[in-house]
Amino acid sequence: MKIAVFSDIHANLQALEAVIEDIKKQNVDRIICLGDILSKGPNPKECLELIMENNIEMLPGNHELYYLRGVEIDNLISDIEKEHQKWIWSTLNKKHREFLEKCPLEIKINVHGKKLAFKHFLIQNENADYPFYLIDILNKNIVNDVIESLEEDYIFIGHEHRTFEINLENKQLTDIGSSGCTDEEDTFYTMVTVDEESVKIEQINIKYDRKKFEQVFKEANYPEKDLIAGVFFGL
Repeated sequence: MKIAVFSDIHANLQALEAVIEDIKKQNVDRIICLGDILSKGPNPKECLELIMENNIEMLPGNHELYYLRGVEIDNLISDIEKEHQKWIWSTLNKKHREFLEKCPLEIKINVHGKKLAFKHFLIQNENADYPFYLIDILNKNIVNDVIESLEEDYIFIGHEHRTFEINLENKQLTDIGSSGCTDEEDTFYTMVTVDEESVKIEQINIKYDRKKFEQVFKEANYPEKDLIAGVFFGL
């Protein structure tokens, strides 16, 4: 089985277009997005619609949950970010909400006796309005205990934007990083190939139309844009 996975596009339409175009050439069995299609970049609606049009399996990230449940679920959000979220919501409509409401919090796959789990980030309480652990769990010793408590052998997450792995004796956590928050002409996605003998995890690097993205970003006008430009896209 071949599974293409990507995460944290953050409204970078040109990166998403390149990722989907390349994945379509790879004869994959499933395509999974780990969330955070929305926010940061200039094209949240267009990115979400591209996911919908291509029948990509999507999990909600924290930014999709802000849209569905309100920013009040996260007490760390600043006032200016609240304004940014309101702008995102103004671009979306009923069909977008209905699609996101149907997205599961995680996907679990059992193939060739190997158990895989896909989620936006490690889940602390699936019944909570904000179900994820805080990101600082990665800096604490308890993260290994959380991984050990999971029943799956391979866990794939996004959210943190950088790629990394945590390898324990019988489990592996892979953060596949952000395919949208890039300051270069390259983006990437992850290919997971599972057969009877092994699970192969490979990052696929590709080019995207960075110049067009920069032009679209420059012409856009929305809250928090100036801060986002440098922090998330290197502009």
